[in-house]
This record gives sequence, structure tokens and C-alpha cells, in this order.
Amino acid sequence: MESNKLMFGIPDKAFIRGDIPMTKSEVRAITLSKLRLQENSHVLDIGCGTGSITVECGLLCNKGLITSIDQKTEAIELTKKNINKFNLENVQFIHGEAPKDIPDIFYDRIFLGGGSKQISGIIDFIYKHLKPNGIFVANTILLDSTYKILQSLENKFDEIDCTMVQVSKGHKIAGWMMKANNPIYVISARKK
Repeated sequence: MESNKLMFGIPDKAFIRGDIPMTKSEVRAITLSKLRLQENSHVLDIGCGTGSITVECGLLCNKGLITSIDQKTEAIELTKKNINKFNLENVQFIHGEAPKDIPDIFYDRIFLGGGSKQISGIIDFIYKHLKPNGIFVANTILLDSTYKILQSLENKFDEIDCTMVQVSKGHKIAGWMMKANNPIYVISARKK
């Protein structure tokens, strides 16, 4: 696969995989559309996992910077491998915990890949470090995490939206059948 062309919704099989969850192609495409990236955006990817969001942001923001953080060593290693595979030079990595290990600077866009026990602290950090009119997007699986994030966004953000995405993929066994992936909640908001 050529990695020097602008892409959107890269096929899942193009990424190096491990035991870390990955944002699937269809959900990634919706997530990227909600982020409304600019070529010079500085993006923070909290919980980068395999780096699929980081890679696509890096390709779309070719004059920007992507900062990726994860507390799991395997996630950082997978993200690095995928960054190298796609020949990206606009990504920096942090092996650490959100929000305490995130640099104290401002971001144009912030993505949160999943829930956390520290969600209120993470949302406070996001609010303080997202530029005015900056966009925040989160993907969650658990209803509890979804509710906590939505509740934390109230009174701080505008244009709050939550979309549930249910993707089923065709598989040929004896005949064709559809196999459902987990439903994903895509939350987006703009800083007031």
C-alpha cells in the first residue's frame, strides 16, 4: 500500500496489529469526519492503541503535529511500528498516563479512545488545553463511560453530539453472513 497519498478510512488490514484494540475503518472514518481536521492541526490522541487514529490524523494533518499517549507499552510500540510503516514524521509519543503526563500546551483537536477511571480529570484537562473553538471527539463502548463523558461536557462545550455506530461485516462461510462488531458511541463537541 502506498503511504505517501492522502487517505481516509485506511483498511484495517493495512495496520500492524497486536492484542491492543483498534478503531475499525468505518468507525475511524466517522471519527475523522467529526474531528474536522485541518492540514496544520495539532492533534492529541489520548489512548492511541494501535495508532490507527494517529496514522490517519498524521496523513491528513501533514503540516501539523500529532501527540499520541498511551499507558500501555505494547500500544506505544504498535503505534510506533504503524507510524514507521506509513512514513510519518509529524508524530510524537508519550508513554504515560492521562492527564498527568500530557504536555501542558494547547491543541486544536483532541481525541479520546475509550473511557477511563480518570474521566472527569481528563475532561477538565481537555477543556483547559483545547484552543477556543477546538473540537473534542471520544469513542466509547461502555454506556457508563459514554454517560460520564456526556455529563462532563455539559456547560463547558457547544455542539455536543453522540452517535451510536453499529457496523456489521460480511463473511463467507457456507454462504454470506453478516457478523456484527461492538456498537461504538462517537461523542463530539466544540469548546465554547
